Amino acid sequence: MRLKMNIALAVMAVTLLAACAGIDSASYMISGAPHSLSLSRTKNFIWDKEWELTLVTARNPECMRRHKLQPVSGPEFKLELYRSLEGNYIIRQGNNWYVTETQQCRLQQFPTPPREPGDLLGVFEEKEDGIKFVAAPAGKLPAPTVAPGTPPA
Repeated sequence: MRLKMNIALAVMAVTLLAACAGIDSASYMISGAPHSLSLSRTKNFIWDKEWELTLVTARNPECMRRHKLQPVSGPEFKLELYRSLEGNYIIRQGNNWYVTETQQCRLQQFPTPPREPGDLLGVFEEKEDGIKFVAAPAGKLPAPTVAPGTPPA
């Protein structure tokens, strides 16, 4: 009887700790169309050191796809979003670079950083109550993030 009680208490404790884990999300709504890029960040257990990242690329009602990005750890969370000349979206996550688009809702990781990522639209970053998309100042072009031939910082 005592063993069953201990097992039940252990299961309840794990369930309670799992409920203390975190999930939050933020979205970039693409103007003029029912398109969006949404980023969600999940910690399955309170003791996990890494956040799992998922990007949802959507063009409603035609397509919506969920893509896993590289996990991140630590308090410094930042994901930059650019619009390329070709109309795609370039994402920088530390040393990882991705390209996504909303015509077929695909995502692909760059093997090397792009020479020119395009215009900075904004960043997904940590705020007091979770991640938020913060738009870049209007009318101001950012300085290049990556010099040609050098890896990102």
